Order: sequence, then structure tokens, then C-alpha cells
Amino acid sequence: METRLRNRLFMLILLLSMFLTATFEVFLSNAMVNVASTLKVTVGTASQILTIGSFVGLIAGFIMGFLTVRFKHKSLFLVGVALFGFWALGSFFAPDFPSILFFSLFLGTGAAMSGIVVLALIGDFLPLEKKGIAMGLAMGGAIVANLVVPQVTSVITDASGWRVVLLGFILPTSIVCLFFGFFFLPSKPQPEQNTNKLQYFEAFKQILSNKSALACQFGSALASVSFLSPVFAVSYYRLHFNASLSTGAIFYSIASAIGILGVILAGRLINQVGRKPLTVGAGVISGTFAVLIAFMPNVWASAVMWMVSAGFGLASIVGLNSLTLEQVPGFRGTMMSLNSSFRSIGFIVGLTLSGLLLNLYANNFQILYAMFGGAGVASAAIIFLFANDAAGATIS
Repeated sequence: METRLRNRLFMLILLLSMFLTATFEVFLSNAMVNVASTLKVTVGTASQILTIGSFVGLIAGFIMGFLTVRFKHKSLFLVGVALFGFWALGSFFAPDFPSILFFSLFLGTGAAMSGIVVLALIGDFLPLEKKGIAMGLAMGGAIVANLVVPQVTSVITDASGWRVVLLGFILPTSIVCLFFGFFFLPSKPQPEQNTNKLQYFEAFKQILSNKSALACQFGSALASVSFLSPVFAVSYYRLHFNASLSTGAIFYSIASAIGILGVILAGRLINQVGRKPLTVGAGVISGTFAVLIAFMPNVWASAVMWMVSAGFGLASIVGLNSLTLEQVPGFRGTMMSLNSSFRSIGFIVGLTLSGLLLNLYANNFQILYAMFGGAGVASAAIIFLFANDAAGATIS
């Protein structure tokens, strides 16, 4: 009974932390027009708040490759959550756009640290046959954020302004996550980490010399570009179809609910279908429908394309994360740290190009979504051609 309760609390913490790390991206995706208006910048420029956070996350990911070998996962997790909360507080008081960009440094560092540790803990504590389900549940935390945060953002922003979302919702969530992590997260990884400094170099050597591991990293980077699709969807509907913030929030939540279904089904099917086939098949479908989002004649048809893309896209991410996690089992912390950095590279490149394209081509979202969908298909192609399922396709 005690072991079962401990396992449930363990998964609750992982789910809650993934929920937290997703809150800002979902918030900004829905309130980007409002944020841009308040800070007196364009939508394309406002989106670069995420670029700064992703760039810092890239650096933090590389540093975490060393820190996860040297320090306890619990300590790194708590520091990451604390930095995330500090970002929310600082951004609430930030008077202008440069100040918001400054506090994004803490956002990127905190999100990278906590996200990396979550995946490493799954790899360290759970047997292979349970990792797929655990990965699905953890990713489900991020999708729950996609389901809940749009409605919270819509209600609070319309009533009190977008800054109140930071102070009244995201900051309290980080405090709760910090509390649960401090009291209930295991203090030591399993098995115990070797702190020999030679381990640092051996970890990077094994990963960077492994073609399949590198394929997963580059595939993750391209998948991150593809997953910018929902970041701009609500702004697209508001600017192109004159939809209201509440309508966009409803679409975002429905697409997220479909994404949750995709995550759950992927977690259940991954051991039967295989990590690689799931990643490739779902990735191709998701990328194809992502392109169609900006080419539909009305907002309803576009929303359907978004929902289909979201369901298969989240399923592909469960497969890709599970596949990546098993590439170099002896150094999962370093592997997932590098993976976080590659995903940050994808976000940085994708967000920078997105901002430039929107500013240069007068908010032409068709070019944007062609890029997002193409990146998703390219990610699936790299995994298909170069990645191996080191853990095997099925679990008996």
C-alpha cells in the first residue's frame, strides 16, 4: 500500500511539473495579440519572448548534461521550479518589452531544468514496460495545461488583463509544484549516479558517436518546429477570421483534449506498435494536417485540421521521447539534457523564422504553416531512415 501511494505521488509530481512548464507557452499563444498590444509591438515581435526562453533553455540543456551526472535530480528539479516561479513574478511587474525579455531568461532555465529531470526520473525509476505509460501520463500534464490554461487566460485577461494570469495562476501553480516536489520526490536517483568527472566526457562521447541517438536529437529539433503550430493558431484565427479570444481558447482546449486522447492511446499502444513506427506514422499525419490549417476556407474547417494534427502530433511525441530515452541507457540524464537542447534549437529557429515571416509578409500564416507541417514530415523521415529502436519494438 505504501509503495503504491509513493508511486502515485511520484507520477502526480511529474504530471504537475509538466503542466507547469507548459503554462507560459499556452498562455502566450492565446493572449499574444493582447500582449503585443500592451507592449506596443507586433505579434511577430511578441512571439520572440519564447525565442529568448528557448535560447536560454538550449544553454541550460547543455549544462544539465553535466549537472545530471553530478547532482541529485531532486535538487535540480526544485531549482528549476523555483526559477520558473521567479519568472512569473518578475514578468508581472515588468514595465516594457525589454523587461519581459530579461525575465524570459529565468523562464527558459527553469523550464529546461524541470523538464529534463522529469524525463530522467522516468528512465531511472521505472521498468521498461511501464515507461511508455509513464511517458504518456507525464506528457498528459502538458496537454492538460493546453486544455485548462486557454480558458483561464480568456476569463482572467478579459476581466483583469493578461498580467494577472501570471500572478494569480502561474505563480501559485509553481509554488504548489515546489511544495510537492520538496516533500514527496525521491531524493536519490536509482541506480546511484557515478560522479567521476570522466563520466561527463564518456556520456557525451557515447551519445555523439551514436548515429541513432543523433537521429533522435535532430528529429526532436524538427518536431519542435512543427509543434509551433498551436503557438500561432489563436492569433491566426483572431487576425484572419476575426474570431474572439474566447472562441480561440475553446478551439485550443478542444484540440488539447484530442491531444490528450492521442497521448493516452500512444502510451497504451507503444509496446505493441513499437516506438519507431508510432513516431514515424503519427508524425507524417500530424505534419500533413498542420499545413492544411492555414489553407481552409473557414475557421471551423481549419479548427478540424488543427485537432487532427494535435492528436497525431502528441502521439508522435510520446513515441519519439520514449525512443530517445532508450538510445543510451547508461546516460539517460545526459541524453535527455542534450535532447532538451536540440528541442530548444528547433524552437529558436522556428520562432525566429516565424517572427521574421510574419513581419516581412504582413502576417501571411500560409507560409508559416507550410513550414510547420514540412518540419513535422522531415522529422518523421529522419527517424525512419536513421533511428533504431534499441529497446525493441514490443514488450512481451
